Formats: sequence, C-alpha cells, structure tokens
Amino acid sequence: MLTESEEIHFHTPAKFAGAFPYLALVAGSRTARPDEAPIRKRFHQHVFVYTTGGRGLIEVHGQRFPTETGSVAWLDTSQAYAHSCAADSESWRYLWMGIEGHGLDALYQFLGVQQSPLFVPRDPRRAQAAFESVSGFLAERSPATDALSSAAIAGLMADMIAPRLIGAEPAEDRSGEDRLIQVLSVMRGDLARPWTIDDLAALARLSPSQLFRRFRDMVGTTPMDWLRHERINQAKRLLVGPDAKVSAVAAVCGYPDPYHFSRDFRRVTGYTPTKFRRDGGY
Repeated sequence: MLTESEEIHFHTPAKFAGAFPYLALVAGSRTARPDEAPIRKRFHQHVFVYTTGGRGLIEVHGQRFPTETGSVAWLDTSQAYAHSCAADSESWRYLWMGIEGHGLDALYQFLGVQQSPLFVPRDPRRAQAAFESVSGFLAERSPATDALSSAAIAGLMADMIAPRLIGAEPAEDRSGEDRLIQVLSVMRGDLARPWTIDDLAALARLSPSQLFRRFRDMVGTTPMDWLRHERINQAKRLLVGPDAKVSAVAAVCGYPDPYHFSRDFRRVTGYTPTKFRRDGGY
C-alpha cells in the first residue's frame, strides 16, 4: 500500500519495446524519514535514485555511502543492498526508476559501481528533469512510452557517467567477470530452460564450486537464487498483460509445474500469481 509520501508507476513494455536501448519498468518518488526501516526490495533491475532533498544512506556489500542533493545512486538490485534516510537528516526526498537495457551489466562492472555507486551528473537539473519525465511517461501509458523513456534514460546516463568514463581504464584481467556477465545474459534470454549448475559452470568455463564463489562475489547471491528472482520478475511483467494465464506464464518462465511456480512467486513477492494478476500488479 502506498503512503502519502510516495508515488509509484509500473509499466509493462509494449511488443516492440526491445527495439529501444533502455526500458523503464517502474518509476516514482518518495520521502523517507529517519525512523523508517531501510528498503531492501529485490527488483532484479538496475535502479537509479536521484536525491532532491535531505540526505540518504546507500549500503552496498557492507559499505555505506551518504547521498547529497543532486547526486544519483546506481543500484543493481539483484545484489544485496539497502537504502534509507540518514539518521541526522529530517527527511530524504528522492526520485527513482527501475530499468533494463543492453550492456548495463557490463557497464556496471566496468565503472566499478559496486565499489562507488554515487554519481554527480554534469547538469543536476537536467538529470532531475529526466527522472520526472520517465515517471510522467509511465503514468501516461501512451504508445510512445517506451521510446520516450528510453531517450530520457540515455540522456541521463550520458550526464551521469561521462565524468567517470574520462580516463577510465579496463581492469588488467576482466575475463572472469566477462564470462559471468555472459552467463547472466544467456540465462535472461532463455528463462524457460531447466538450467542446472553444471550447465552454468560449463558456460562460464568454471568448476561448479568456482562458479558459486565468483557468482556470489560479483552478484551477491547464488546462481539459482538469482535465476529464481529473474523468472519471477519476468512473470510479474507477463501477469499484468491482457488475457494472461497463470499456467502459460509459469511455463514461459521456466516452471512446468504451476504449483512450484505459485510457491516461488509467493515467497518472492508475498502475493499469489492469481492475486497479483487480478490486482494489476502491486
């Protein structure tokens, strides 16, 4: 249930949304208070958070980063994270969006975002306008939503990352990370396949034990837990579509048994698939 201090707009990409580089799946705004619990939701998307006022606190893998007005935090919510209002701030006001896009995983790794998730855009006012535009496009739900939001996100990313890209050099040995990024991409592209650890280890050219260790270090969870959340994330998008059938969605998302699908869906979202579909999402 939404409070008076927050606004959220969900979006199901249209049929040809894949033609655009970036997809906005959810966007909104929120005012957090210092007495509220940190947010740790696993959207399994890349999430950008723009601070419009007050101070927030971003936590990634045990490290804490204070946010200031005009900064953008980049979170990969497939990994462990938390964000909250700073204890010494009366409130934390922010805009946010959850997105998917070509090359985001690789760029996240290349820029070292996990170790340094805060960005200062070249033009903070233009960055804020991009967040507000994406939220407005999702609220309107027009046929042009995917195209317009993709363009706004592209401009935002250029403003965000250009300062860090200048002079950036690739790490000496990124082959292991590149192989894991490839594993993530292949799994995302074929969620219906009954993946096994041996399949993934072979794809990454690692032993199963090496895969577990490196996957957890990079992503923050196990390969199968990541896959489970990715399947449920896809299911959420499909269930709000017209004439969606739970059994068909389950099969497309790698669950030939609807019972197991319902069990995992409820564990991850707190909803049954039927209720989620009936309510049109969260």
